[in-house]
Amino acid sequence: MDKHCQHQKIFNSGHNDYYFFTWSIPEVSMITNLNVITEKFEMLNGCTYFASLYGSEEQFAFKIASNVSSLKCFFSIIIGSKTLLTKGLNASPRYYNSSYYYYDLVTLSSKDEGFQELKKHPNNTLSFICKIKYPRCVSTGSVKTPGNTSTDNLYNLRSLAAVLRNASESSLKERVALQVGEETQTVSKAVLCGLSPVFAKMFENDMREVNDNVVNIIDIKMNVLKILISFLYTGKLPGCDFDMLCDLYYAADKYDVAELRQICVELIIPQISMKNMHCVMKLAFAHDDELLKSTVMALIATNIKTWFSTNEWINLIDDEPKIAAEVLNFFHF
Repeated sequence: MDKHCQHQKIFNSGHNDYYFFTWSIPEVSMITNLNVITEKFEMLNGCTYFASLYGSEEQFAFKIASNVSSLKCFFSIIIGSKTLLTKGLNASPRYYNSSYYYYDLVTLSSKDEGFQELKKHPNNTLSFICKIKYPRCVSTGSVKTPGNTSTDNLYNLRSLAAVLRNASESSLKERVALQVGEETQTVSKAVLCGLSPVFAKMFENDMREVNDNVVNIIDIKMNVLKILISFLYTGKLPGCDFDMLCDLYYAADKYDVAELRQICVELIIPQISMKNMHCVMKLAFAHDDELLKSTVMALIATNIKTWFSTNEWINLIDDEPKIAAEVLNFFHF
């Protein structure tokens, strides 16, 4: 599980150190029989912390353990990228065992609404995002154990396999033309509708597309559309630059291609910088993406002193005051 963890020091105020920890658990169905811990992460004062996750058919519990007793942990737990399961603050450890203090961040049982919501997404990724505050620690430097998120195209092809198994032979031969300006891309109607609920609903309704099998698309470029279609067929995503990933995210979200949208988020996050942070924030809030939103706000803290003195921050207050307010609220415990 360690390969799915990321840890870094994000901010030092002179009185507090802040750490940003994320942990992704692929395929939530694993929660039914899971008892794992991360490696120990070293803080700047030489102390350590680690996370643990216990899951069964009846409950799951997420904890942080550390050899210091004064941590404050603000956490969010997200299924996929859209569904915020729960969030909260734990300001003191519940118990001490051996050399570690244990912070019980969340425990959900089968009777809880959050646990039931978890079971509705058996193949999605469960993400823990935790901002950790260590008070009265004056230090400088950085700690990082970056992790790279890899995508499994064989897993992505499972949905395609189900579509091909369940579709009739005649429907598999039917084609749809996706038109962008003067350009047209032809795609299997069964594949398109089987992997995109939005396209499926479009053809279920009494619309011109039903008779003509032509869909006019005005807000997505053809090169973006071609990559989306290629992903539907292959489960693979070619190398894309940052702008292309943002465009693909928009397309994947619009047509509800959840697997592609999740991959775009995972690839966008490591590329966030001071130059594109404003763009990513607007993308996250426009699409109500809890995973991307929480990550972006935490990463702002990496350059917090610089960020709050930039024109981008001033423009954000003027243009998107609600987003600016949420950014400020992120730093308030």
